[in-house]
Amino acid sequence: MRLIVAVAVASLGTEAAIASIRVASGAARPALRIDARGNAEVSWLAQGVRERLLVPPTGLVLPGGRLSGDDVSRPARRDLVPMARVVRRTPDGYFWALQEWARAPDELPDLRLARWKGAPTKLTLTVSGDRLVGKATFAGRPVSGFTKSPAGKRIRINVYLDCAGCPGANGWKRMLGVAPRADGSFRASIRPEWEGSRYRATVAGPDRGTTRAPDARAIASG
Repeated sequence: MRLIVAVAVASLGTEAAIASIRVASGAARPALRIDARGNAEVSWLAQGVRERLLVPPTGLVLPGGRLSGDDVSRPARRDLVPMARVVRRTPDGYFWALQEWARAPDELPDLRLARWKGAPTKLTLTVSGDRLVGKATFAGRPVSGFTKSPAGKRIRINVYLDCAGCPGANGWKRMLGVAPRADGSFRASIRPEWEGSRYRATVAGPDRGTTRAPDARAIASG
């Protein structure tokens, strides 16, 4: 776990203010504290040891860092966003969330930190004949195109589609990743090997300025 965190943090550099934060894989008992200046302290258990990561509003993140001031956040509803382990709110109107999901069904889930105001990322998914169709938006704007990795690399935004009850699936099975169009909409044909009882779409929230939009998920019956 220490190695995973060190690799993730080493590439953040000075662009941490505009990058989504991937904290760790397979984190247990995560916790979140935020001070009045917008510094976030994320902690979790790794092999019985509580690890910490300090995420300031701008600049470098600090492995092992702690808040120097009091925690001013209060609990918020966990059902505000999907896949949430912790959701909190600060007096300045920001919501903060630790969400956990795996990029592939057979991988350990990643713990990710989000920070935003207003409504969270919205994702829709419906079955239309032999196609899956949906749309991703945040703050009234489409989620599409590219975002930046913590190291500043441009990465295309993809909606990850999974099926359950499809041939060869033990739980959820990855179908494919599809890039949303300019208006945030997406669609994919359901191949015979993907015909199932349920379908799932997941998208990472976009990075806009100092906002780290929360990740979103939608499920539809086949």
